Amino acid sequence: MRRHPTRGAAAVVALAVLACPGVSVAASADPGESHASVRLDPRRMVGGGSVPAHFVGFSVEWSLIERYMGPSARPAFVNLLRNLDTGSLRIGGSSQDVMQFDATATNTDEVITPEDLADIRATLEAANADGGGIPRWAVTLGTAMAPATAGRPWRGPEHAQAFVTQGVKPAFAGADEYIAAVSLGNEPDLSYGYDLPEYLGDFAAYTGADVTGPYPLVTPNTSEPISPWQSIADRSVQTRFFADWPAILDATAGPTKAKAGTFGPWAADHFYPLARTCATDSYRCPTIPALLSDERLDNFNYQVYTHADEAARHGLAYRVEELNTAAGRGAPGVSDVAASAVWALDAMFNAACPQPPHAPSVNATCGTGAIGVNFHNAEVRAFFHPEEGNGYYNALNFDPSPAMGSPAPAPEYYALLLFSRFAQGTTGLRPVPVTVNAAQGGQVKAWRVDGGASERRLFLINKGDEPTSVDVAAPGARYELDRMTPDDPSGAGRTLDAPGVRIDGRAVSADGSWPGFQPTVGTTSAGHARITLGAGEAVVLTMHGHA
Repeated sequence: MRRHPTRGAAAVVALAVLACPGVSVAASADPGESHASVRLDPRRMVGGGSVPAHFVGFSVEWSLIERYMGPSARPAFVNLLRNLDTGSLRIGGSSQDVMQFDATATNTDEVITPEDLADIRATLEAANADGGGIPRWAVTLGTAMAPATAGRPWRGPEHAQAFVTQGVKPAFAGADEYIAAVSLGNEPDLSYGYDLPEYLGDFAAYTGADVTGPYPLVTPNTSEPISPWQSIADRSVQTRFFADWPAILDATAGPTKAKAGTFGPWAADHFYPLARTCATDSYRCPTIPALLSDERLDNFNYQVYTHADEAARHGLAYRVEELNTAAGRGAPGVSDVAASAVWALDAMFNAACPQPPHAPSVNATCGTGAIGVNFHNAEVRAFFHPEEGNGYYNALNFDPSPAMGSPAPAPEYYALLLFSRFAQGTTGLRPVPVTVNAAQGGQVKAWRVDGGASERRLFLINKGDEPTSVDVAAPGARYELDRMTPDDPSGAGRTLDAPGVRIDGRAVSADGSWPGFQPTVGTTSAGHARITLGAGEAVVLTMHGHA
């Protein structure tokens, strides 16, 4: 089910921009004045790629349920979800393999209890209050699947079965439609020490015990080394389970498809372009230029395309169920600034339509890609210590105080808001060539989608650290202009490293609600618009009424 939120007054041409205060958008018929140029094809694209509903999503550790979905946090968190229209929650991460489910335990940050599951259901009921049919928001619930250890002897099929029968089933009685899947284990390549036979043997035991009951399941949620794609392709680094996906899906696709639910069957993956800890490997070190580089995007595209293609061969969709800027809970000054919003926006398009570096033209029509992404949220240092604060990469910051009050949006959230309201639920997805006329235009990326009726939108993203102007050749005369701006309350004029983001000068309210877009209206000149963008800004040009 796809819903297209109202953007305000009807427009002939709508233009949404991720821009800094004072950045100009001017009409110009002279493309020579610009650093780069693009053309928005007036025709609707037939077939090819799409951005499905429920594409955007969040991944939350089990240890943070009260911080996001407890009674005090829930109202704002629900509003933050509803702002995005449709999406997917994934509850898991490494916590699902280290936290035991106990139906009789006191509810604390260190154990999964029926109270946690009740909080999740209450959140989904509120997020879906005016829905019908397919829920606007659904959840994937992660449970442990890892070898038992002396410290965690409870891990095994019996524990997963108890999680489902004593936890999920009673908590979601009468509301099974909210459950997209039950996820078996987090990053099994790591928890099984790269031992594929042991992992597949345990998978057979878990499915034999029917541990997921009536619910759909999803596997394998593998992680990969932070290395150049060439090193993974030629296996000159430890590839964990990357090259084993064919064998893994041979074993898991059948049971996954047999239990597919409302949202269909899919395989899942994780990806981080950088890591907070990099003392032994400088390639992992987090910086803004590295985060926004084409090289790190190539690594992402290689993984997404390779695994999405393999999933499709097995009759499965593909989702990046854990994604963010830097492994190890993010990096200050990189993961918690406006650059993360620019990265997140670009990453979502590349997840939906990966352009593999080893075969640049093979996916030009966006026939292969992810059905969604989940941006991960965790504590800053370790599980069970939320009072120490938020992970630097969190898209939604929880309240670390004892009050456990309203979560608040971080920079990445605004990228999800922009994407969900202008790209999610659209068809006609394509990358658009950018002609570079000057050095400043070299990091501009372009994407197009088709909305409802005769609507087309062109997204432009300036990933550089210098202002640039782009000449857009687009039929039509009038447009609406929405701006999403890096916000630097210090007045120092920071852009990529600004601590906040705004859209049309507006912020999400304290209660989590979005006050709405406030577009300005302009006109093109001779079928061209020249758009001047500052560092890390993006543009969405929406056309109506053209054949």
